[in-house]
Amino acid sequence: MTVRPSTNKAGRCLLASTLSLSLLIGAGCGGARHAAAGATPAEVPPSYVTAPITPEQRLVERGVRLAVSDGCTACHLQGGRPTFGPNFASFAGRHLMLRNGRRALVGQHFLIEALSHPGTLSLRGYDPRPMVNWIARLGLAGKPKQVAALAAFIEQVGPEVG
Repeated sequence: MTVRPSTNKAGRCLLASTLSLSLLIGAGCGGARHAAAGATPAEVPPSYVTAPITPEQRLVERGVRLAVSDGCTACHLQGGRPTFGPNFASFAGRHLMLRNGRRALVGQHFLIEALSHPGTLSLRGYDPRPMVNWIARLGLAGKPKQVAALAAFIEQVGPEVG
């Protein structure tokens, strides 16, 4: 699968996450040389590049890898085209209508429940069967660490709530 740069927020976030990870991994190589050689402030990498990766960032990064390798992006990051599921970029952080008529905030609890027990929180307008079948195929119900990573990534990609 080829991940292409996109103009939508989800695509930019995925690309930025991947690039940021590459920068963070490479930041330790030769970083001390800048300071030792008397580098000017413009040559010293910003702190967000050299700062240690937080556990939350590691979780989101793992979620990015899982979303791509497990095939989630095929249905959930399609840049406005009609798909089998809601676009991650407009999903987390919003109140959405469920098939049973209730409204639910798509946050960490919702995402973990939906990924662990697909079909229990089905969204109106989407057939739950593809998601139920795919999650069963992946065996996510028995993989809480993967579920947590995917939920963290989906929340990160979603719209900012202010």
